[in-house]
Amino acid sequence: MVTMNAKGKRIKKIRETINKEWTECYFKFILEHPMQNWEWEEISSNPNITWEIIKNNPMKPWNWEYISMNPNITWEIIKDNPTKPWNWYMISINPNITYKIIEDNPDEDWNWRGISKNPNITMEIIKDNPMQNWDWSNISKNPNITMKSIKENPMQNWNWFEISKNPNITMEIIKDNPMENWNWESISINPNLTMEMIRDNPDKPWNWYMISMHPNITWEIIRDNPMKPWSWIYISMNPNITWKIIKDNPIQNWTWWGITKNPNITMEIIRDNSKEEWDWLYISMNMFTKEKEQFINRKYREHMAAYKIQQWCLSIIISPHYKIGRTMIDKKYKELFA
Repeated sequence: MVTMNAKGKRIKKIRETINKEWTECYFKFILEHPMQNWEWEEISSNPNITWEIIKNNPMKPWNWEYISMNPNITWEIIKDNPTKPWNWYMISINPNITYKIIEDNPDEDWNWRGISKNPNITMEIIKDNPMQNWDWSNISKNPNITMKSIKENPMQNWNWFEISKNPNITMEIIKDNPMENWNWESISINPNLTMEMIRDNPDKPWNWYMISMHPNITWEIIRDNPMKPWSWIYISMNPNITWKIIKDNPIQNWTWWGITKNPNITMEIIRDNSKEEWDWLYISMNMFTKEKEQFINRKYREHMAAYKIQQWCLSIIISPHYKIGRTMIDKKYKELFA
């Protein structure tokens, strides 16, 4: 048990160290390009920006409205910095804010429109607090909402544009409820959508811009269906489109606006292709999720390799089966008993 606890602490420490290294790497990339047209609103809310970075760079044009919803901003940070120009609508949305925090701090300037789309708000919380000024259009955006929730509250002002793209809404639910006010533009970006569903429902007013960037639409699907009304702007930002695919298919109508938003684009790719028409507004928005994943995996392997070497060296030093180990044991023995 003690060993597992020690191992857990060691892994936690490694994870924290690697995450810190990643955020420093990200911010260094920003500092390396001071002349670019950075969008500091987007940078301020980017999850690669930590409170430590904000504190250590006070002269940067941070946007406190967007900092307020940054997922690295905790309630403790907000409490410890009461003089900062926090935006309470954005704080109310912040995923670190729970309903208990709201209940325990009733005198704060909470915004119920923001709270209504906070991912920690469940239908049970809404039911148990009917006197609060809930915003049902924003509740419609809440990932905890199900079709059961909607049917149990038919008189509420649901937003069907938001409901139609809710991850809890499946094609079966849509088929079983044909009289609802479904929005097919939103269904076109619903994460449950597949190419089979599109083929099986050719009469629906699909939005091919949204479909073109849908994570369930692969390069193979695009390539094998050339007559579909694809949008190359949105294909360019599709998470299944890698830099290799782009380079291997130069005759396609790729757009740099779209490529810049693609999560597979790395800081290294941007550095190595600096003459391309990158859109720095969208680079500011890019979370570099794939590069972060690769960075963390690489660093974790490095840390584990270093730890194993350290343990191996230690085992030799204290083992009587090795000369250095016998020497160390003999030295310690003499220190204790000489």
